[in-house]
Amino acid sequence: MMEPKQVAVRRWSEITSKPLTEESVRALHLPAKKYRVSVSRYSPVENFGGAMRAGTVYVLAGRCQIEFGTQAVQFAAGDVAEFPAGEYRVMVNHEAGCVVVFAWELPAEFAR
Repeated sequence: MMEPKQVAVRRWSEITSKPLTEESVRALHLPAKKYRVSVSRYSPVENFGGAMRAGTVYVLAGRCQIEFGTQAVQFAAGDVAEFPAGEYRVMVNHEAGCVVVFAWELPAEFAR
């Protein structure tokens, strides 16, 4: 089985000088009907997994670790990364919790 490409973390400040907010992330993903943008607020010591389609994660506040397959990536506020489709696990072991925005392009049949 092929390992997904390495998740590369960038800083929001490399993309734009605007403040990192839910609104500024939504403004990058237009037209709105073509993208799903969702905000997730995780409390300290949350740990859960699931599966999702490929997209982009933006960390608005706090710190967390997200595992994509066998890769464990540490995130802090201001980090941005493209993530692969598939299994993931979020672990928040920071007392401040974590606020992230996930954005992904909808399949054509949903984007009408």
